Amino acid sequence: MTQHRGDFPESYCVIDADDRDYLVGVVGTGPGFDTILEIVAGEEFREFLPPMRLAGVVGLAPDDPRRRSPLLAGVPVHAGYAELFAASPDINLVVELGSGASPRELAAAMPPGASLLDRTASLFLCALSNAVSVGAHCRMRLDHQKLLLEAIVDEVQEDIALLSAAGIVEDLNRNILRRLGKAKDDLVGQPCRVLQAGPDDPPLCDPDDVACPFRVALATGKKAERLHTAVSAEGRLRYYRTYTYPIIDPTGRVGHVVVFRRDITDRTVGEMSARQAERIETMGRLSSYLAHELRNPMFAAAGFARRLAAMEELPEAARERAGIVVEELTRMEAMLKQFLEFARPVGQVTGEADANRAVLSAVEAVRPEAESRGVGISVALVPGVAAVGFDPALLKQCLVNLLRNAVDAMPGGGLVTVTSGRDADRVRVRVADSGRGITSENLENMFSPFYKGEHCEYGLGLAMVKKVVDDFGGAVEAVGQPGGSCAITLHLPPALAGTPVSGETASTATTPSGGLL
Repeated sequence: MTQHRGDFPESYCVIDADDRDYLVGVVGTGPGFDTILEIVAGEEFREFLPPMRLAGVVGLAPDDPRRRSPLLAGVPVHAGYAELFAASPDINLVVELGSGASPRELAAAMPPGASLLDRTASLFLCALSNAVSVGAHCRMRLDHQKLLLEAIVDEVQEDIALLSAAGIVEDLNRNILRRLGKAKDDLVGQPCRVLQAGPDDPPLCDPDDVACPFRVALATGKKAERLHTAVSAEGRLRYYRTYTYPIIDPTGRVGHVVVFRRDITDRTVGEMSARQAERIETMGRLSSYLAHELRNPMFAAAGFARRLAAMEELPEAARERAGIVVEELTRMEAMLKQFLEFARPVGQVTGEADANRAVLSAVEAVRPEAESRGVGISVALVPGVAAVGFDPALLKQCLVNLLRNAVDAMPGGGLVTVTSGRDADRVRVRVADSGRGITSENLENMFSPFYKGEHCEYGLGLAMVKKVVDDFGGAVEAVGQPGGSCAITLHLPPALAGTPVSGETASTATTPSGGLL
């Protein structure tokens, strides 16, 4: 309890709640002495108590080891309280801890305006000390857990955001900040739409979309997820999966929603490539079987039809119909040949091909058809790119298929650009068109056999290209271009040193950069 001089013994008073500093004298060294010293001199208590400074202590024996405490450095030690008050007349708070003097005697001897804190009231200060210590320990653990959680969340290479039930951003991780190039303060407190980098970037949440995982989690109180596809600024098809987890507040309602968005492009492309390879392999076996089973009867039918068309004794109308049969059977023979080429397994690479010469040869093969349809072909080749470990005839056929696909994509005319170069350890050949538009669905399925989508239709050509290039250890990449065009790039493995060179492609082909053939 606190006492003011002049009020004792009729009443006890609380210390005035003003802004002044307190000059403290400690009389006695009984229980709580060390705690009182820590409270007066310790910085951790400044949050709860006004500024205090120790003027002196009374009753500390000469051989008491507490004299060496850092908290008593420079603090006078007095034999009695009268000596303390005489040395420090400005004392305004006296703490009594078993001095032997009665509260009445101390109150009478204290300087004017000083307050007395007796042993009973000191217990509350000791309790405060314990509470502060426990609070500091808890705060330290909480700070540690917070730093650990923030480090884990920030190191996750996926988008993580905490949204309120109203769709307001309350927290987010470093991955989102790096992607958007903004500071956290610019995003926290804003609607969740600010987390979308642009119109081609799938939104983390869209409150206006009934199928948005954020809205589903908010409405059902259960986890929700959704797959998104988007074409990046570089024209590559990306796959994202968004997960939302509701956080239930004490009232049983969804107070917040945690949103995760993961880029699953590599995994999805790998799974799709595996499934596509399996489909192509199955179709290859089926194609081989059908081609071999149909070839003999078709050849026989074609032979009889040619004979009928050549018989002069037949009426003209009959010979014309026989000629039509020959033409259709010839077309079917060409299709069977394509099936057989698709089904043919690629054996061990025994030679090398000149990529530039293969490009020029393929362009010459396709040029008449392209020009008749109003399509120009521009060729820009880097002289001397490394030879590739590839069958020359197959490489030419792959490029012919790509060029024909590009020409077919521009029924109203346009320009096909063919380039070559080197990327790290691969030789690059790219065929780009100025076509009629390509969607993310087209990009996803263009290498599937006989895929038919909006504004496009693919037979076996591109599927054959992918199969052959994959079998030779290369890779095929399709990229959407600005304005709706498409570029398909072959990444081809270079030939190993000492590999025999095919005579057909031994020389290096060059052409002026940007030449129009």
